[in-house]
Amino acid sequence: MTLLKKLQWSFGLLLFFFVLPVIAGQLPFNKQASTPIKQPEDQPVVYAATNLTEQSVLEETKEETKEETKDPFKVLLLFTHSQESYQPMVKAVSGKAANYDEKTNIYNLQDAISKHFSMNGIQTDVLEVDVMKELKLKGKSFPDSYNTVRPYLSKRLQEQSYDLVIDLHRDSAKRNATTITHNNESYARIAIVVGAEHKNYRWNTAYAESLSASMNEIVPKISRGVISKSGDNVDGRYNQDLTKEMILIELGGIDNTEEELNRSIAVIGKAIAKSFVTEKQE
Repeated sequence: MTLLKKLQWSFGLLLFFFVLPVIAGQLPFNKQASTPIKQPEDQPVVYAATNLTEQSVLEETKEETKEETKDPFKVLLLFTHSQESYQPMVKAVSGKAANYDEKTNIYNLQDAISKHFSMNGIQTDVLEVDVMKELKLKGKSFPDSYNTVRPYLSKRLQEQSYDLVIDLHRDSAKRNATTITHNNESYARIAIVVGAEHKNYRWNTAYAESLSASMNEIVPKISRGVISKSGDNVDGRYNQDLTKEMILIELGGIDNTEEELNRSIAVIGKAIAKSFVTEKQE
């Protein structure tokens, strides 16, 4: 073999070993074998994002449920002088003017009161007893009203608890004392009576004064204030000894119209919410 041929053969051999790795790298089976298998990775980001959304919804649902399950502010209404009436209302129905009526009276205002109270987040129950009808059936007189309603009220308070108990009455005063005009609309004025001869007197007075102040903030001077009663020829307790959350409200007088009464009932509802409901729900 000549020297030239030996050089050519050696050069070819070197070239073969040089290009062999390149050729081997292009082969499919070699590429797969030389590439390490990547293990599947966990994807906590997506999972965590889903959890955050679900958690947010869950927290919102809890808050909504918490709001829904809050105990409502509960008021019990009773009408010790259940057949006290307003002359304009009686006259519109029967054509006669009367201060007491078996059908058209303060007791019939309970639906309007419940409606306005409900609009202010107040749940209203009514002590369903026509006290003055009971007096007639039992042959008793007007001064026996509070003793007649007392067992009914006592039983209800033993069965259920209330945030406020209101005994609704109509004052005997004339129009000039029981009517006020505000923003060109007339309202029946309101007085709150507290009996001063029992253990709950100071508690009842505190409730009454708070409500009176709130009413006057809504309509100036709509409340005639808190009247404390004691001594001869008055009851002195008005069954307010049964619970410290009880007050007696004189709603307007004999000359007030249904429209004036409704406006004032709306004010009472707003004032209760302002004085007591917000505080309870905080």
